[in-house]
Amino acid sequence: MYITKNTYFHIVALVFFVMLKFFYSTANNDAISILTKPTSALVSLITNTNATYNNNSGFYIEKLNIIIDKSCSGFNFWMLCFILFFFILLKPIKKTVFKIILLPISIILSFLATLFVNTSRILISLFIEHKTGLNYRWLHQAEGVFVYLLFLIFFFFITNYIQAKYIKNYEKFT
Repeated sequence: MYITKNTYFHIVALVFFVMLKFFYSTANNDAISILTKPTSALVSLITNTNATYNNNSGFYIEKLNIIIDKSCSGFNFWMLCFILFFFILLKPIKKTVFKIILLPISIILSFLATLFVNTSRILISLFIEHKTGLNYRWLHQAEGVFVYLLFLIFFFFITNYIQAKYIKNYEKFT
């Protein structure tokens, strides 16, 4: 096995990822409210509706007849986005202090990206349902997979571009 200066940071990020995945597998709606609360607030703001919270079912928006709960939180996307940002942006950084700082920066960036993407996914789903009248579970899941994958690819290209254009040439990192 070839060990680089970044191997230990990769291991830390992957351990963090696995720990959060385990947390998610055992979490309830209250524990995931860090994602569902702002997402429901954004959906409510954009659609001019109100959401009510129920411990067992999540955030219910009566006017739209939707529930934003654990399964609709975007948690898996958040974790994938975190790993993507961290691994790509870590490559050119040479100073350990910047590598350490990159971990919380990647978490925050991926969190903000997740709120945007998850809100967009819910609004697209509502638009499709409104325009077509279709309310199929498989359609909702397929749309979610498509939107998440599209944004992961988009973030991959943008992050690579930023890393190549700005970070790689920045003197403090070399």
